[in-house]
Amino acid sequence: MDKRKETLIAALRDGDEAVRKTAAAALEKIEVRERIDHLAKKIESGEMIEKIKGVYALNGLKGPKITEILMKAAKDPSEDVRAAAVRVLSNLSDGAALQQLSEALQDSSPIVVRCAIDALAAYRDPRLLGSFMKVLKHTDTGVVERAIEAVGNIGDKRSEEAMIYFAVKGNQRMRGLAMKALGEMDR
Repeated sequence: MDKRKETLIAALRDGDEAVRKTAAAALEKIEVRERIDHLAKKIESGEMIEKIKGVYALNGLKGPKITEILMKAAKDPSEDVRAAAVRVLSNLSDGAALQQLSEALQDSSPIVVRCAIDALAAYRDPRLLGSFMKVLKHTDTGVVERAIEAVGNIGDKRSEEAMIYFAVKGNQRMRGLAMKALGEMDR
C-alpha cells in the first residue's frame, strides 16, 4: 500500500491537471480503505447523516468487505440510508449485490424500491422480468413508471399483456412508456 501511496503522492505534483485529479481521487479511495473498520462502525451505529456519508464514501470501491458493509446498510431502519446503500450497491459487479438489489424491490419504502429498479434496470437481464412484473402492482406511481420502463428495456414478449394494459389504462407517463415498450418488444 505504501508504494501505491508514494506513486500517487508524486503524481499530485504532475504538470497535467487531469493526472493530479486522478491521483487525488485514487488517494482518497486508499484512505477510505485504510479507515474501513471505523467507517463500517459509523455506518452501523452512527447518526443518519454519518451513515449516509459513510455509504457514499464507499462508492467506487469493490471487494467482499465493501459488499458486506453495503448489504448491512441496505437493511438499515432509515429509508435514506437504505436508498443510499442501494445506489452504491448498484455500482458493484457482484452477484451478492444483485441479490440484495432484487430484495430491495420488496422494501417498504417507495424511495428504496425506485432506487432498486433504477439499479437493476441497467442490467437489462431477462431473468429480472418476473421481479419487475410484480412491482407493476405497487401503489406508488413513480415505482410503477420505473418498472414499466425497466420491463420495456428488457423487451421480452412475455410482458406484452401488462404493457397493453398500461398503454390503455395508465396515466400519461405510464401510457407513453408502455407504448414505447410495445414498439420495441421482441416479436
